[in-house]
Amino acid sequence: MNRHTALVQAIGHDVEEEVAFNLNGLEVTCFAGVCPYEIREGEKYPVSFELMIFDDYEVEESEAESAGLERIGNGFSYWIKGRLERGVIDCGIQFEDEVLLSDYGYLDGKFIWLKVDRIDVEFLEA
Repeated sequence: MNRHTALVQAIGHDVEEEVAFNLNGLEVTCFAGVCPYEIREGEKYPVSFELMIFDDYEVEESEAESAGLERIGNGFSYWIKGRLERGVIDCGIQFEDEVLLSDYGYLDGKFIWLKVDRIDVEFLEA
């Protein structure tokens, strides 16, 4: 589990589990499934992220050697672009996924695109 300290930018009004973060200059909107304490906008919290892929993995090798997150519409889905190293995709935030290691190991060391249905966040104890 990768532990991060992230700044809460916004908490959803329509979907109470929706939380927008700024982490390393990247903005990411997540689904907060585990939140054992009250959170506030403008505060930093220890968190861990988990990629949620509900059906088949969509993974493509990228020609460009750049990294980042591209939100798909207004929901929780993203295209994550970054270097894959031993099951960890690094787009400025490191996301670990065992399937990337077991099924896509041949892309190790290369830049890839990965489509995720949702990024879950767990708020950790300080």
